[in-house]
This record gives sequence, C-alpha cells and structure tokens, in this order.
Amino acid sequence: MKAPIPRHHRHPAHSRQRGSIAIEFATTFALFFVILYAILAYSLPLLLTLSFKEVSAAASRAAIKVDPALSPADYLTTVSQEVSRVVEASWLPAQWRNGNCPPPDQGAWQPLPASGQASYGHLLRDESQPEDPRYILHVCLQRKYNRNGPAGERMIIPPLRLLNISIPALPEEDGETILRGRTVIRL
Repeated sequence: MKAPIPRHHRHPAHSRQRGSIAIEFATTFALFFVILYAILAYSLPLLLTLSFKEVSAAASRAAIKVDPALSPADYLTTVSQEVSRVVEASWLPAQWRNGNCPPPDQGAWQPLPASGQASYGHLLRDESQPEDPRYILHVCLQRKYNRNGPAGERMIIPPLRLLNISIPALPEEDGETILRGRTVIRL
C-alpha cells in the first residue's frame, strides 16, 4: 500500500482548483435560484389571471339559471347574488380578489348590486331583438399587483431586482399592474 503524499509535497494546482470549484458552485447556485424565483414569480400572476377567468365563467354559467321572468329589480339582485355566491365559494382568498372592474366600453352598463364588499360585474339590457329583450352580463374579477401600496394591492411574491432588471416585470396600465379575468355572456 502506498503512503499518502505529505502536504508540502502536493502540487499547488490542487489548492487553486478547490477555490475555483467553490466559485463555480456559487455561480451555478445563484443562476439556479434566479431561474427558480422567476418561475414562481411569473407563475402566480398567470395562475391568478387564469383563475379569475375561470371563476368569472363559472359565475356567468350560474347566472344563466336565474329565472328571467322575475321583475327587473329582483332579476338584477338575484343575478348579483348568484355571481357573488360563486366568486366567494371559489378557492381564491378574499384578499387576492376584487371586483369593481370598469364596464366594457360600449353601452349603458349597470353595475350589479354589491352583495358584500365588491360588485363583480355589470348588466346591459340588450334591445337588439325587441320581441325578446335579454340582458348581457359582464362578470369580472381583478386584483392590483403592484410593488408598493396597501397589502391587498401588493405583489404576493415580492419582486427581485437584479442588475437593473425586475423579476417579475409585468405590464402596467397608468402606472399600475392589474390582473384581470372577465367573461361576457348573453342571458
């Protein structure tokens, strides 16, 4: 069996190589962390937007079941209650969702009465077929998703600033990032 080589006889390149391995590991770990953080930071806003869309579609489907023979005031109230029931029964925590979205651009949209803290949509009386007037329902959920502000409007995962790049970098409207999902349906 060979005797181990004493420390003073080892080649100096070995000690330098250990240092370079540590630097490579630190660089690889930092890169891995940034990629993992970016995946999480972009996934949550996408998940919220898709969930808002799905919940608004489910609320619209529930509103179709409301009897249109009710008086206009009762119909409006019942549709609003059905929409709110579906939204509040969703998996979304209350601080992650909000209503009070702006109405679609064309027409005289009437906000649904708020049954709770927010109105989740608008109704428009469709007079395109006078013999059978119907309503058009706009259901919308939204959440402000900004870097700063009140707790209910801040990013759920804080942004990471690295070399003058912000992760996540999301589109803004009038200086604010708003995640929104909406559905428009004819009742």
